[in-house]
Amino acid sequence: MVLNLLSLPMAQRLELVQTLWDSIAAEKIGPELTESERELIDQCLERFLADGDAGLDADEVLSALEQTL
Repeated sequence: MVLNLLSLPMAQRLELVQTLWDSIAAEKIGPELTESERELIDQCLERFLADGDAGLDADEVLSALEQTL
């Protein structure tokens, strides 16, 4: 079966990949977290929200990276 799929034209293989990806995303299943992991995530989120500093936007980060190269 895999060989049959590999022989499909590129457009059909891309469509198949997109369909598979969409079906995985629709399940909304993530890793199981322990209670301590959930608490840590909550604490980090609270600190981030309290800080008020959203950080740099993507263009600023890319510009800074380009300057270091």
